[in-house]
Amino acid sequence: MIIRSYIMLIILFTFIAGCQDYKYCIEMKPCDGGVERKIIWSGNVPDQEQERIAELYEKQVKPNAFYGKFKGKLPSDVGGTGFYTYFLTNMGTATVYSEHFRGQDNLLEQLEYMKVRVDRVIDFLIGWLEYELEDEPNFENLRTFCNNNLREDCKNVICYFWLANTLAEYEDNAEEEFGMRVMHYLSEHNYLSPQEIALASQGCEEAILRAVRRLIANKMGYSEPTIIAKKLIFLTDTEHMEASMEKYITTTELYKKIWEKAKLESDDPNTEPPDVGDFFSEMLDFELDSLLITHGIEVKLVCKNKPFYTNGQWNEKANQVTWCRDIARNYELPTFFYASWSVPDKKFQKEHFGRVVLSDKDLANYCAWRKGLDEEKGKEWDNLLLSLNPTQDLKRQVSSFRFSDDSQKRKEPDVEDRDLAKKGRELILAGLKAK
Repeated sequence: MIIRSYIMLIILFTFIAGCQDYKYCIEMKPCDGGVERKIIWSGNVPDQEQERIAELYEKQVKPNAFYGKFKGKLPSDVGGTGFYTYFLTNMGTATVYSEHFRGQDNLLEQLEYMKVRVDRVIDFLIGWLEYELEDEPNFENLRTFCNNNLREDCKNVICYFWLANTLAEYEDNAEEEFGMRVMHYLSEHNYLSPQEIALASQGCEEAILRAVRRLIANKMGYSEPTIIAKKLIFLTDTEHMEASMEKYITTTELYKKIWEKAKLESDDPNTEPPDVGDFFSEMLDFELDSLLITHGIEVKLVCKNKPFYTNGQWNEKANQVTWCRDIARNYELPTFFYASWSVPDKKFQKEHFGRVVLSDKDLANYCAWRKGLDEEKGKEWDNLLLSLNPTQDLKRQVSSFRFSDDSQKRKEPDVEDRDLAKKGRELILAGLKAK
């Protein structure tokens, strides 16, 4: 049982890949300025979560699948927030999809969460070392080191691991690089020598404990751990260390409190003592299962054109973007998917410009600008486009256009010059200039 609690300690300083308990698959395709959305799941989705999803959709199509149509805000089915933003103009359409799932996007809160748990681990470590070394005259030197240097360095290291876990979604070698950064940090701050780190990275248990004994002796003011070898016997191997840790845990007030609570809940004064793993769950305020088990998500989104911005995989044959990830856990940044694409109205553009002059990002920028105009100016601009044809001097006509309201204000003294048509003109003129 001590193994479980030992893992709970180590888990703070590593991020592990868990087994997948269940998986969602979301399929979407555009319809009438919105999107059709179907959610399907496999695995052990809790009944309460299935009931919540059912309330968000129009109809159930299978025992494990629901369907609905949505505009603007997407349903918080998996947990999170999503938007499907659609801009329709004469020149074409632009669409932006973005959605995040679970996780925690309050970075300050995440950092505070990690700091608090590191503090709890260091407090536990100090208590354990004091339990074993309380009669050591130089123990206060070790306490000071743990309270100051070790506490701060552990917070830095946990931030390194958090960054590595986040960046691994975007950079193939992120985990490798940050692992090396941590090893360099530990050497630079005199915790482990490069040789000791190399051995530790290979899982050499003896080398790790030897380094720990050296560090403890050094911080208490001894040049060699052999000087206090008898006092460090609890760190000679993992069996001694785990037995020592388990024995110390049973003396703590938190462990006694957990036991008393168990006795009250069972109404039995002879209730068996709790597993020490329960001690770590209480101390760190999370369950090990929340770290070992992950939930997967796959999203498939049909797009008429290839997105110019996306963090998904584009499938040319299916005209579809696909994302496939683990869903973020509560201490991670939310799982985030996005795609932006545009579709030119080829018929309208060819009729008025002789060819397609706006597409991709330029068309999307145009659509956003056009939809930002008020109704009066929107009509005025649309009338300009409708008046154009390829036989005219298009550059001159577009260049000379100003909204009537802006033109009038330019004539008034002490009124700042403004030109709300500038963005639209520039985009179209650039398209006319391009070959």
